[in-house]
Amino acid sequence: MLKDNDICNITMADIDIAHRLQNKNNTNREIIVRLVSRQTNGLILANRKKLRGTNIFINEDMTRLNLHVLMCVKKKMADEVSDAWFNNGKIMFKNHMNKIQLVKFEDYEHWINLPWPKTATK
Repeated sequence: MLKDNDICNITMADIDIAHRLQNKNNTNREIIVRLVSRQTNGLILANRKKLRGTNIFINEDMTRLNLHVLMCVKKKMADEVSDAWFNNGKIMFKNHMNKIQLVKFEDYEHWINLPWPKTATK
């Protein structure tokens, strides 16, 4: 898959450990992979954009706190944040003026404490 999409040419020797994660239906189970080399890992992450539209996703492993803050950034201020992502251990977002900003650890509490947007009721 990675070789076919011109992302990276890895062999079994590049993989330290890999296994599937469980889900409710046991279908389309995610695979978590630890690579031997950080360089190979960085190469794969840098080229993952080539997978757009293929229904295959490559994501960095995140702590629960980082995932929660990322979702807060994405959802709580959707009118001011056009995109948010996690890269190389950092949460970043693009504001409505297309300026990329870093979410500092000191700002995590601010993002977590913002109210969730109201959902439309039918």
